[in-house]
Amino acid sequence: MTIATLNDPLTLPCGATLPNRIAKAAMSEHLASPKQSPTRRLARLYERWSAGGAGLLITGNVMVDQAHLEAVRNVAVKPESNIDHFREWAAAGTTHGNHLWMQLNHPGRQTPRHLNPSPGAPSAVEPVNLFRRAKAFAKPHAMDETEIARVIGEFASAAAFAQTAGFTGVQVHGAHGYLVSQFLSPLTNQRSDQWGGSLDNRARFARTVLSEIRTAVGDDFPIGIKLNSADFQRGGFTEDESMRVLRMLQEDGIDLVEISGGSYESRVMFDKVENQREAFFLDYARKARAEVDLPMMVTGGFRARSIMQDALSSGALDVVGMARPFTNNPHVAQDLLDGRTATATDPPVMPGLGRLGGSSQAIMSFAQMRLLARGKSPTLRFGGLGALLTSLVQESADLFKPKRP
Repeated sequence: MTIATLNDPLTLPCGATLPNRIAKAAMSEHLASPKQSPTRRLARLYERWSAGGAGLLITGNVMVDQAHLEAVRNVAVKPESNIDHFREWAAAGTTHGNHLWMQLNHPGRQTPRHLNPSPGAPSAVEPVNLFRRAKAFAKPHAMDETEIARVIGEFASAAAFAQTAGFTGVQVHGAHGYLVSQFLSPLTNQRSDQWGGSLDNRARFARTVLSEIRTAVGDDFPIGIKLNSADFQRGGFTEDESMRVLRMLQEDGIDLVEISGGSYESRVMFDKVENQREAFFLDYARKARAEVDLPMMVTGGFRARSIMQDALSSGALDVVGMARPFTNNPHVAQDLLDGRTATATDPPVMPGLGRLGGSSQAIMSFAQMRLLARGKSPTLRFGGLGALLTSLVQESADLFKPKRP
């Protein structure tokens, strides 16, 4: 068996090649215009990350339906979208020869009430209960066949749009409790038709989305998916079911699976792990490797270069994913590849907000992305209030404005 290193290229099943094994995983940048278009600041942010050495950059979630947003400042692909804005973003983010994949998403029931008072979901289950504030989200309606078909078509159209704009691949967000994940989970999918019940039926939505994207973009364009190892909720999508879905994805010829976990109501992807344990989902990846042979990316907890290299050498995974360290140091990937640093570091926990743990670091990452997008350097001098204001000022200006149809 050939032992892979961080610097090695990776050829995907479609024939495309990633120049190395480090990827910037998706973070919601909240840097779109009020009309959900990419901005020059977003392009500037990705130009800096392109110069930072990662072989693959995955964008924050781009919405396929403008009526269903995760946040006010999400980018969305709409029929009237100006492709030149997306071309500028794609060109900036691939300046240094790396891949740039657009992450495609539909939030389903995880759409805030002020953005959509009647979100679509597999079933009309209870509203999202985020931080015990269920009133922030509305009760969803069960999508009918027409709505399901329309959303599947929107995923495919958005992928074709990304390809035309110059993005080098797409990733479907099938984790963290968003719509694709909602169809997979028996907690949120209580249907009795072809889209619910058995795992084969619950996986049908994801598989149909991926199939329609492949038809739209052709055989040589990379298609990935972000998949939960589990929902970490009683009665939800289990690790065993996730393994079975991996076998389905292998049959379907997926190019890269990114492993993550959790949802808004079980926020594993934000919470810190005791003793700073490396690679939250690495154990799952080792089990999965015994079941399937497809390119796998693991995101969550990787910080030490030695651990990254050991994980690659063991064959448990093919790509190491990180997110927050890229906001603390936009050149962290190149520093790791060249051996200039042994450990990637997160943004600091903000003074006064330390008890929020990983959520505090997420807020700081958000603030640092805004600095990078303005051409400035990351800073360690934010106080808690300063970071919060930097993170939220643009959002708050639109928060209570009525959403235009």
